[in-house]
Parts: sequence; C-alpha cells; structure tokens
Amino acid sequence: MNEMSDASGVELKLLRRAANSNIPINGSFELLPLCNMDCEMCYVRLSRREMEEKGRMRTASEWLALAKQAKEAGTLFLLLTGGEPLLYPDFKELYLSLQNMGFILTVNTNGTLMDEEWAEFFSLHKPRRINLTLYGSDNETYHTLCRLENGFDRAVNGINLLRERNVEVKIGCSAVNANLDDIDRIFWLADSLGAAVHIDSYMYPAKRERELSRASDVRLAPKAAALVWFKGVLHAYRGDSYTMYRNALLWDVEKLRSEGNNIPDEGSPMECMAGNCSFTINWQGYMRPCVMLSSPGIPVFETGFMPGWEKLRDELSSIHLNPKCSVCEYRPFCHICAASALYESGGFDGVSEYLCELAKASYELILNHGEN
Repeated sequence: MNEMSDASGVELKLLRRAANSNIPINGSFELLPLCNMDCEMCYVRLSRREMEEKGRMRTASEWLALAKQAKEAGTLFLLLTGGEPLLYPDFKELYLSLQNMGFILTVNTNGTLMDEEWAEFFSLHKPRRINLTLYGSDNETYHTLCRLENGFDRAVNGINLLRERNVEVKIGCSAVNANLDDIDRIFWLADSLGAAVHIDSYMYPAKRERELSRASDVRLAPKAAALVWFKGVLHAYRGDSYTMYRNALLWDVEKLRSEGNNIPDEGSPMECMAGNCSFTINWQGYMRPCVMLSSPGIPVFETGFMPGWEKLRDELSSIHLNPKCSVCEYRPFCHICAASALYESGGFDGVSEYLCELAKASYELILNHGEN
C-alpha cells in the first residue's frame, strides 16, 4: 500500500513542491525482514536464518542517527515497515524518538500482533495512520495463504482495538487467487469497521529479497485483476464522482489516440515520487527509490544520507521506460513503472504482455459501465 496514496490537499502540495525541488520529503524505514506470517507472494519475508546469512538488523541508535540526517535533508513523512515492524526489538523506543524529532509517522502492520498494550501505545502516541493488511475474510484463507492460525480473528481484533481508541486505520489487501472470493467481503468489513480500504489488484513478481517460483501461480490473471480494480473504483466513487472519474480516464485515452502513434526515440523517465521526493531504506541499509526496486541501492549508512540521496538520483537519471509505453492509448490504466517493467520483462525499458492485457481489460470495464 502506498502510504501517501490518499494524501490530503496540504500534503499533496508539500509533495509536489518537494518533487519539483528534488527534496526527499517522504521516506520509509524497512526495519527488518522477519514476520510472524509466511505469505505466498511476499517479496520481503525471510526466516531468521536467511536474514543472518544476508546481514543484520540495524540498531535503533543507527536508525535515529540516519533519521537526523534525513530530517536535515527535508524528510517529513516517514513510514515504518518490515517484515512485521512490531517484531522489531526496540520499536517503541525508535517510534517515540522519531515522533519527538518531528516526523509524521505511518506504520505498516499485518495487525495480528495488535493487542491491548500495542493499541494503547498508539492511542497515546498517534501516528498519521496505521496501514493494516487483511489477507482474507476468514481464518481458512489466512491458514492457506499466510500459514497462520486464527489470523483473520487476530487482525480484525487489532482493527477494533485501534478504532475504539480513534487511531486512524486503513485496510489494505493484496488480491491473489487464494483470496479472490474474499474481496467483496473485505470491502464490506472495512465499511463495517469504519476504516478506509484499498485493494491492490496488481501483484509484482516476487523477485526482490527472494525469488519465489510459485509467485506466478499466486497472482491473478489480467482480466481477474482488472475486475478487482474496478470493484475498488465502484467502492470509492459513487454517482457524479464516478462519472467525473470515468470521463477523465476516457478523455486521457482519447487524447493519446488523437496524438497518434509517433513513437519517440527515448522513453519517458521515472514519473512517480520514487527518487524525486521519496525513498526507502531497507533493513540492510540500502537506500532505494521505492520498496519494490532493489537496484539502484546505495549503502546509505556508510555514505551518509544526503550523499546517498544525490547518488541515487544520479543513477535514476539513466532509467527510461520503453518508448512505446509513452504513447500507448491505455497508459492511463497501466501499472507500468521502472519496477514493474524490470520484474515483468527483465529490463527497465521492457514491455510486459501481462500489464498490457491488464490495462486493456481495465479500460474495457470503465468503457462499458457508464453509471455507478
């Protein structure tokens, strides 16, 4: 889940101003790769043995020293993630110190460790938001997909504990074959629990920390993924707001069609926040443009934050998407970016048949449904 995907008007202004000036206003600290679940599609989760073979967790004092440098460079919004960040040994100490430094904090969690003590902690020291992922709508799906007993009951209990204390919660879900039949109920659950919800219908191939041979079997076929995306649109937009959203997308398609198929010599550079005003630092200490990309990666604890940021931006300047993608009429519906192009096709300038099918299917759903 993109922690700034529902930024307020003021937050958006800050982000855009930072992007124009290449100020790293938004970042995430991936504290550890450990998790109490083992989801089939996860690209981060490692066992303790696997983690120790690859490196070590950074201490709270190391993160705080780096955070001080990030603050001086202009970072304001900070996401704490993992793995499961509540498993980080010094989470509370780190969280409170970061909050006292003035960072606006968001936390990613699967919610299954959220008990009265944790909920009270977040009630007393409220984050901007807690992003809590639901992986299904019953314990059976959690057992199948996440290899965790009673995971659904534990996650819903966590949401209730937080909402009772007026802690802002946003429910996220990654739609895969194992939980496809749960999606409608997850939308209903979010409404009944008084929480915002976002369903990720597109699943990146699991090729970051570990390459999972089963990942291609886990994710949805393009048409199924498009339908899940469309359900999310219908949940978020009603009446006139849906009409305006639909018309804007269709107008963008017609504009690209009218401009013709003149393929430029060079594809477009990275257009998202990644590397423009946003960064992530993984548990091993590598600064990356986003949570999905493992390259470029700058060893920022050694280089220092600002030199690392400048080197990251320099390396990103050479990344361009395929020129065909720049003029494709289905671009408004497409998930193409540097990370998806790399993992789907093997190169930043590659073209993905899966993403092309997904974009066209999404367009046809919007085209054929005029009202909500």
